[in-house]
Amino acid sequence: MKSDSTQPLYLAASYTIGTYILPGEAIEYISEQSNNKMRLNINSCDNIVKGVKTGEFDLGFIESPIFDDELTYREWLGDELIVCSKIELPKSLDRELLSNYKLICREENSPTRSIVNNFLEKFDLSFMSFESLLEINNTTAAIQSVKWSKPNLQNPTITFVSNLAIEDELKHQELFQSRIFNHPIKRTFYIITQKDIKEDSLIQTIINRFLEKKSLTL
Repeated sequence: MKSDSTQPLYLAASYTIGTYILPGEAIEYISEQSNNKMRLNINSCDNIVKGVKTGEFDLGFIESPIFDDELTYREWLGDELIVCSKIELPKSLDRELLSNYKLICREENSPTRSIVNNFLEKFDLSFMSFESLLEINNTTAAIQSVKWSKPNLQNPTITFVSNLAIEDELKHQELFQSRIFNHPIKRTFYIITQKDIKEDSLIQTIINRFLEKKSLTL
């Protein structure tokens, strides 16, 4: 737990949050509050939970609800995993359409893959329901793979990605979004700390600002 103001503030964030959500005003605000003494570690949600618990990280941002009774979890942002494509597809995708799509998915045991898999099972679908499957180990690689895919109306390339991660691409119509059976795949981002966080005014100030604004990218 951070207590000495001369020491850096150690943050940890999952890949999507650390790469797409925090950069910009959020990081600038934290840096200002900590007098430019800040370290950000991009890591897996499992490792972030372990690191906050042991004191390696002062503050963690995770996208997967990996709960530990020794930590405090605060709901931060609501997110939706959407079907992302380079060309405009039907807004609602059915089983027949999906069977023609080339899916780029996250690796086994990733939070994104687990959430999508649980969603697909509700509709008696699986990753094998798609025309073909390619595994990618991070969000950026998945997005770029879709961006550089050949436009193909019959067999388009798609991936599941955070709506927050491609806001600009959607706005400028560089990418397009769809849903399966028009159902959203919702999830929550959490801020996690050790339970005695109230003793550290710096961390509490940062948390309060994040929860007040929900997103510092306004």
